[in-house]
Amino acid sequence: MLSDFVFPKTFSLFGVEIGYYLTFYVLGFLTIFVFNTFYGKKFNIKPSKGLLLTVSSYLLIFAWAYVLSWLESLFTDWGHHNAVRVYIWMPLLLFLLAKPMRLKWRTCCDYIAPSACIVYGIARLGCLFPGCCYGIPCEWGLFSNAAQAVVFPVQLCEALTALLLAGITLIMNKKKNYVSDARTYFIMLIPYGLTRFGWEFLADNEKVFLNISSLALHALLMSVVGAIMLVVLHYKDKKQPQALQTEALRQ
Repeated sequence: MLSDFVFPKTFSLFGVEIGYYLTFYVLGFLTIFVFNTFYGKKFNIKPSKGLLLTVSSYLLIFAWAYVLSWLESLFTDWGHHNAVRVYIWMPLLLFLLAKPMRLKWRTCCDYIAPSACIVYGIARLGCLFPGCCYGIPCEWGLFSNAAQAVVFPVQLCEALTALLLAGITLIMNKKKNYVSDARTYFIMLIPYGLTRFGWEFLADNEKVFLNISSLALHALLMSVVGAIMLVVLHYKDKKQPQALQTEALRQ
């Protein structure tokens, strides 16, 4: 039975013990660094510039995650680097990076969208090994090393959801023929936030009220921001249709 399987926390490489969590975390970032280097060609982004944008944006956004956690704890704990807290800030960060890199903000948003899901999906799989971020007790779940009990595999569900959304964003960009309108990123935020909001009810996190955790509130905010930005873009594009046509022809 799967519930009897105990995930190893580490593996040995040349006599050095390496944690699986760290391995999947690093693997997630290496994957998007390589992927985005070549994926950028579809948006007329040079490989070197695509790599620079990807590395700088993710380093800054995850550093910001720690700051947000520190602020949320009222300056007592740096907390965790959970993507749920920061993905709504990514478009703003891309706005600040786009101009000095001579890139269009809308292009950056659509370009980054798949990688935001890919890195989270791969990194989240690493949580299964130490058993962190585990779910509620469940007889048919997976054994968690951290909880020392059989729990609902919420980490696996979140990882598969993120990877599914990565595939959807790739299809969306392809169907648009890689003409950037920034909608791919903001559309992604809506199901990403709603599904994470649902998974949080099955996660063994501290609840704020009505069995809702703080991360669930952050997830809900993701969906709200995504929906609001789609409306903003819709009305802005109605006022500037010619500019969008010019951008489409350029790409």
